[in-house]
Amino acid sequence: MTPADRRRAFDRFWRAPDATDDGSGLGLAIVAQLVRASGGTVALDAAPGTGIDAAVRLRSATRDRRAGWDRSPARHRHPQTAARV
Repeated sequence: MTPADRRRAFDRFWRAPDATDDGSGLGLAIVAQLVRASGGTVALDAAPGTGIDAAVRLRSATRDRRAGWDRSPARHRHPQTAARV
């Protein structure tokens, strides 16, 4: 995966130009959206011709409690009137 491809990898329906499987291009976009909604981060490490390693980092619930963070669902903090599908 080239650096330019890596920047687009989280776009919905994007597939690598040399993709050989029958994916829809939604997998990484869904992962990124869920991880970010949980307050985490996701990053890719890939070299051309070798595939992708995805690293997901999520906040620790124990650390959240010690820091006094609000752990209520995000929908309560940021009301949403419409959903993207």
